[in-house]
Amino acid sequence: MASGPAGAPVAQEATVLREWRPSRTAQVESLMAEESMAGRVGVRLREPRTPRALEVSLDGHNPKGGSLYRFSGRTRADLHAWWAALDRPSSAPPAARAPVTGRVVHRLAKARLTVTPRPAEDGSWQVSVVLSVRGRWLLRPVAALAPAFARKPVERGFREAVDSSAEEWAEMPAELPSLHGEALRAEIADALTAH
Repeated sequence: MASGPAGAPVAQEATVLREWRPSRTAQVESLMAEESMAGRVGVRLREPRTPRALEVSLDGHNPKGGSLYRFSGRTRADLHAWWAALDRPSSAPPAARAPVTGRVVHRLAKARLTVTPRPAEDGSWQVSVVLSVRGRWLLRPVAALAPAFARKPVERGFREAVDSSAEEWAEMPAELPSLHGEALRAEIADALTAH
């Protein structure tokens, strides 16, 4: 672990391009280490030229802690299924399989997330998000009671995060540069490598 001024620990970060085959896969891995937490985040984009799927993995642990300080998570977004779900008529039932799925595992609990979009009659999107948490071992009864107490604050926080993201998303097209082809690739590469 590196030390900064007055011996204070400094977080170490590294990002590595693991794979770059534009017709098949682009994969980036980011490693982070500090005194109380170390982690790895992997991002893989299938068929980057016409994005097919986005996969994100996360593994973390406390270097000084035991198994209670370890967790892992995986999320997969099937982008073709996402857009297909939005192309359905608004009166059609939602897609049978959620285009976005996620899973987080800890020694004490497991969580599963599904996200399914569908078009609304006014042309906007409705997004159904289902989060299930299951305690492991002796914590199963506690995990069963937790939603009764935490549901409202979690729903409120999620709605605020979604509203904030929607506002940022709506502003994004105006901020996008009018670059195309090689100029756009150069702009993206510059943004990714600039610190």
